Amino acid sequence: SIEYVNKVFLSYGALEKATTLAMRYLRDVAPPENALDVVREAAVLARKARGERTFVTAEDVAKVVHDKTNIPVESVTGGETEKLLDMENRLHGRVIGQDEAVTAVSQAFRRARADLREGKRPIANFLFLGPTGVGKTELAKALAAEYFGDENRMIRLDMSEYQDATSIHRMIGQAGDQRGGLLTEAVRHAPFSIVLLDEVEKAHPDILNLFLQVMDDGRLTDGVGRTVDFTNAVVIMTSNAGTSFIQAEVTNGTPLDVIRTALLERELKGIFRPEFLNRFDGTIVFRPLTMDDMTQIAHLQIHAVGARLEAKGFMFHAEDEAVEALAKDGYDPMFGARPLRRLIQERVDNALADVLLRHQAERGDTIVLKADMTVEIRKADAV
Repeated sequence: SIEYVNKVFLSYGALEKATTLAMRYLRDVAPPENALDVVREAAVLARKARGERTFVTAEDVAKVVHDKTNIPVESVTGGETEKLLDMENRLHGRVIGQDEAVTAVSQAFRRARADLREGKRPIANFLFLGPTGVGKTELAKALAAEYFGDENRMIRLDMSEYQDATSIHRMIGQAGDQRGGLLTEAVRHAPFSIVLLDEVEKAHPDILNLFLQVMDDGRLTDGVGRTVDFTNAVVIMTSNAGTSFIQAEVTNGTPLDVIRTALLERELKGIFRPEFLNRFDGTIVFRPLTMDDMTQIAHLQIHAVGARLEAKGFMFHAEDEAVEALAKDGYDPMFGARPLRRLIQERVDNALADVLLRHQAERGDTIVLKADMTVEIRKADAV
């Protein structure tokens, strides 16, 4: 038996937890073998951690399942509690404005970790609506960075590549091809993740129909016949649909909740089917960026430039007038923050690259970005 081989004792709580978690998270292996595998590994883990004749606990089992799936099934730790409760402030460190969106995604993660959500649906299904460059994709990246520790820890598909009905095979695979689809294989191997579907309005209607089942039942059958579990994913779809309407109404001072209602009841009807829109837990309107937003974003992006230079051993300082000039020249209500990013590349990154390649600055020197966009080198004090 497992107890005899490992010289440990199995608690009832561990056996119960193994059965529950295996049924919920380890569906690729049939029961009871999936639960037995977990118990065997938990027994080894407990013996290594605490020695022989110890009890295997429910927390040992939870750690094994976490290690197998990367899904946080253990009790919430103090550090994670602090992170969850402070999620809004952490996200606002990267996403300027857009308070409603930041609050909605933060609350969804808190519900999930407190186990106060519907178990047969994804953690949350969101539709982000708004103009280009206002933070829809950036919020998803920030969430991945803050909660998962890496902004690349998300599954991202550009839905403009799925405008043809036959492209469904790229997404879910097809019979006879064991490689599976781009989406389904990614979720199978990383079930606890953010699934980001950009420009969803460009996808073929048949492909959008796939997500009715995902958003309702938390599962999707791939082309090979395997059922893929989406119940531990946050599904975020972004769309530029209704951008002109949003911009006009925000300019007129219309509240975002009124704009959202009008979008759902009128503006989006010719783009998305009502049953598709009704599946979302939240349809969130991102407002166009203001000049004040752009100034804050410019400071964030210049800070990122400084961090890259400091990693190379240089100090960096940008005069406030320089940052404000970048924000002003990069401000475009139609395209959000994207022109600013290009402007910083042209005016700042290119100038800094010349300085570094010409060896005009040495490690420890301070590189200063002046108000007129020139670069000044302040030599480090000799030791």
